[in-house]
Amino acid sequence: MNRRRLFFHLLLKDIWVRRDRTLTALLSVIVVATMATVSLTVYYDLELRLSREFRSFGANVIVTKHDASLTSGDLSQINSVLGGKGEVVPVAYAIAATSANSRVVIAGANLSALRRLNSWWSIQDASASAHTALVGARAAELVSPSAGEFSLKYGAKTVSAHSDAVFHSGSDDDSRVYLDIADFTALTGVQPGTALLRIDGSPREIQRSIGQLRASLPSAEVEPVRQITQTQTAVLNRTRSVVLAASAVVVVLIMLCMVATFTSSVLERRRDFAVMKALGASNRTVNLLFASQSTLLALAGALIGFLAGAVVAYWIGRANFDAAILPRLILLVPVTLGSVVLALIAAMSPIRMLQRIEPARILRGE
Repeated sequence: MNRRRLFFHLLLKDIWVRRDRTLTALLSVIVVATMATVSLTVYYDLELRLSREFRSFGANVIVTKHDASLTSGDLSQINSVLGGKGEVVPVAYAIAATSANSRVVIAGANLSALRRLNSWWSIQDASASAHTALVGARAAELVSPSAGEFSLKYGAKTVSAHSDAVFHSGSDDDSRVYLDIADFTALTGVQPGTALLRIDGSPREIQRSIGQLRASLPSAEVEPVRQITQTQTAVLNRTRSVVLAASAVVVVLIMLCMVATFTSSVLERRRDFAVMKALGASNRTVNLLFASQSTLLALAGALIGFLAGAVVAYWIGRANFDAAILPRLILLVPVTLGSVVLALIAAMSPIRMLQRIEPARILRGE
């Protein structure tokens, strides 16, 4: 018991007496723990926030039956795969004639759901009318140059609509006229053969859902919208690369600083360690004392660094996303273990120096 008490006394006394070296090593660990906490917290939260942001970019998967309509069973199967994590908008397409006998692509869909799915569309006006329609900017110039009521003809049937909801999408949708599904079906008799899907989640989750849809709908073509899914994947991959590269550079620099600090500490305390060995302390005891000091500093630095990193991550969220990034307590364990491992690795070279200390030569002043 007395030897254990003496061990802890030497451990704490040495840390307190050499406060300058202790502070340098502690700051090194704090920087590592802070960087690790900020990187991991922001990265995990960023993936979630990017997935949320990409929801407003419209459908990321399209399910199509080229020679048939989507049945209620097909739609139920799609909703089952999504599990409430996304949105499904069935769409039917046809080609109608304007009053000037020009051809225009018309589509039928639930317009409210379509607008939620494509919330990034810039809609000039959305006033209600008897036959509500969403008219693409290029289609509006064709069907209603005067921005009023227009008619569409399909076969022997005609439907009237208003161009009071004109949208700009920057895609092929600008050349289409979207009618309410009931009006579209009454005009054309065509049932939806396409479903626009927005699947929420990470790129891996989206790809997994696509695989499930292809397996459950063998007669349908299930394809991702490359512009969206590839962009989401590219952003996440680049973010991961930047985070890993920055963290690696910081860890290497801090490791070098810790090695230099611990080495200087051993050189400064050679006489103390020589006295300990001369009094009967084994290499194992001396090494354990030095490693314990490194571990204690790593634990203290990891805790302080985790708190500092949580604050920095919170600030980054407020400054860049206008939303707080809350700390993740689950990261405390890996950050702490990582800090201890790095501290012990940095202490390996100084520990080897301790093993080579010869008490007789050091005490003679050689």
